[in-house]
Amino acid sequence: MTEGLFTNLGDAPAECAEEQRLRELQKLEVLGRLAAGIAHDFRNLITVVQAGLRLIGTKLREGAPSADVDALIHEIMQRTQNAQALAGHLLAFSRNQALAPKIVNVNERIASIASILGQTLGRGIAIRTELGEDVGIAELDADQLDVAVLNLAVNGRDSMNGCGTLTIETSVAADGSEPEDQPGFIRVTVKDTGIGMDAETKARAFEPFFTRKGDGKGTGLGLSQVYGFVVQSGGQVRIDSELGTGTQVHLYLPRCTRGHDADRSVTV
Repeated sequence: MTEGLFTNLGDAPAECAEEQRLRELQKLEVLGRLAAGIAHDFRNLITVVQAGLRLIGTKLREGAPSADVDALIHEIMQRTQNAQALAGHLLAFSRNQALAPKIVNVNERIASIASILGQTLGRGIAIRTELGEDVGIAELDADQLDVAVLNLAVNGRDSMNGCGTLTIETSVAADGSEPEDQPGFIRVTVKDTGIGMDAETKARAFEPFFTRKGDGKGTGLGLSQVYGFVVQSGGQVRIDSELGTGTQVHLYLPRCTRGHDADRSVTV
């Protein structure tokens, strides 16, 4: 790995050597930011697991039914699978491999991760879900969907300074320009009651490494990773936000027709 980053500059002319040193420094800076982004995602996932374990402890002390505890254990196992998938995608990135799409029941997947977000985001954040009827299924990488929603939820919490309402909605969204036989999109919306974005921030929100958070508080990779996942899945992302009105991030995920995919297994 180091051969590609550090070159032998001893025989190069002074001006060329200086340019090469600058390029190597830029590469190191990008790698450092990428490493920070990876740490950020893993820290989010670890926070979810810790919150789930604390909740299990509470349930056990209160003598909750074993079915409730089993459901929480299942949720934590899914989050550890998210971490494993993230590690796998990082390895796949170096080999230029694709995502691992499966047929996913979007409503059930959103409900699953939302059930543990309250413990993750803190007591000051109220979690609401508004899941539309007959939303259907999509073909995408389920673990990356979880990570995307988690990233957006953490961004929302930070925008609200730890106090406010985070809402996750799903609905069917057809843009009106498609032939009638096309399935349209499933829209997943994560919205907060935070400070919102000005026009410049909104325009640059998906840029890698762009962040308005202070030093050490953000990597600027969360939204760019969300954008990359959705676009690679054949979808679109849109942000609605103004200063003082909160932020809504809409993920448009290609919807599968039930008839076409009725015989295929569904990941929840």
